[in-house]
Amino acid sequence: MKLAIILSMILLIQYVATIIQVRHYQKYVGKIVSRYKGKEGYFLYSGMNRRKLSPGAVAMIVVNNDYVIEDCYILKGVSVFSKFKKYEKYIGHHVAKILDDHHECVEKAGGRKKQIPSFLAALSMAAENAMVSISKKKLSI
Repeated sequence: MKLAIILSMILLIQYVATIIQVRHYQKYVGKIVSRYKGKEGYFLYSGMNRRKLSPGAVAMIVVNNDYVIEDCYILKGVSVFSKFKKYEKYIGHHVAKILDDHHECVEKAGGRKKQIPSFLAALSMAAENAMVSISKKKLSI
């Protein structure tokens, strides 16, 4: 009986923590969207990388029509208290810079995904989404 109560409490705490994280994500996305609202040619993309035992990451990038990164934010960590932080390294660079850095890191790691930083994997996912989405929009015009 005690075990069932303990397991129920753990599930309840995990549920509440998930709600807190989702609200934080939605609030932050809202802040970024409001910053670019009414401006043409800016797109928001996100990527996520989960790890089983080590910290995961969520990345958000704002990209213009020329594939140049206007804003870049990363949330990495294990706890619900992790917050998005601006990541200056790629601002003003072409989206392909992220993919180049990711590819270089994969080669150094010998293909072992665990050796690649989670934030770089999340950024790479966002960059891939940006490249595909913007190129599709340009083709359809």
